[in-house]
Amino acid sequence: MGKKIGILGAGGWGITLTCLLERTGSKVTLWEPIKKNYTSLQKYRENRDYFPGVRIPESVNITDSIGKIFSFSDILILVVRSTFFRETVKKIKRFYTGQPVIIGTKGIEIATGKRMSEILMDEISTNLNYGILSGPTIAREIANGMPSAAVIASPVEKLGLAFQNIISCDTLRVYTSTDVVGVEIGGAFKNVVAIGSGIIDGLGLGINTKSSYITRGLNEMIKIGCALGGKEKTFRGLSGIGDLITTSFSKYSRNRSFGEAIIKTGKEKYLKKSRMVIEGIPTTKAFYRLSRKMNVELPITASLYRIIYNGAKPEDEIKKLMQRKMKKE
Repeated sequence: MGKKIGILGAGGWGITLTCLLERTGSKVTLWEPIKKNYTSLQKYRENRDYFPGVRIPESVNITDSIGKIFSFSDILILVVRSTFFRETVKKIKRFYTGQPVIIGTKGIEIATGKRMSEILMDEISTNLNYGILSGPTIAREIANGMPSAAVIASPVEKLGLAFQNIISCDTLRVYTSTDVVGVEIGGAFKNVVAIGSGIIDGLGLGINTKSSYITRGLNEMIKIGCALGGKEKTFRGLSGIGDLITTSFSKYSRNRSFGEAIIKTGKEKYLKKSRMVIEGIPTTKAFYRLSRKMNVELPITASLYRIIYNGAKPEDEIKKLMQRKMKKE
């Protein structure tokens, strides 16, 4: 018999995990807090605005009540956007009674520079009863049954193995790790680099440029990630370079698409038209601030920050990067 799982967040990834877990025998309750979206999900059994074409099974209980999530769930999966993560954790605080928590949100809190697991521990005493799910998991492809792999990191190895068994299926192979910091940093930082990949696509600069850029972006991921306590090996795995490649090349990548739009239509026009959350925008600011605070040089991140927040021209920033002082690799 499958587990009773509560998924908080009915965006593309939340709906994908809902469908995947329901197919493998779990009983899923899906939470959507916004009344308009909740009503639409109940009526059409799909997210027509953000994730059209993927139908939520009739067996899934859709609710807008935090209390009902806890009434029907033994395990929680948090997949709300990073800017809404702390608020959501505060909402569940009074209902929480020690359930294992899987964090599927990728990002860093701007104000504090904290990872999602740190926010969870700030607000709720989970006794390390959590795991981080990350990797090259474009929701549309997973929902369509295309094979992929992911990693679940937990500070408690036994718990990571339990999560692995719950999520793994014929189309999603899940590995385990105990490097929570590395897995979270990789999943967050790749969104920053992906914006630059989109800028390169928009400028039509070619594969040499993009490959060089992604390689140096990975170097920055490793520098800041290791400085924060992650293991270098992790950044060369699924949650690091694996997710980075996917997000930098996929047509479904919101961060890559945003970067491309900076060149082709302008970022304001794109953001006004798009209803999707571009996690890389606040994450760029968060890592830029962290790098300055920790005195870790991240030239690509700094250039992207200036493009996004200061209106710098991408062509000028590329020139600055190419003209930096010569150094060893």
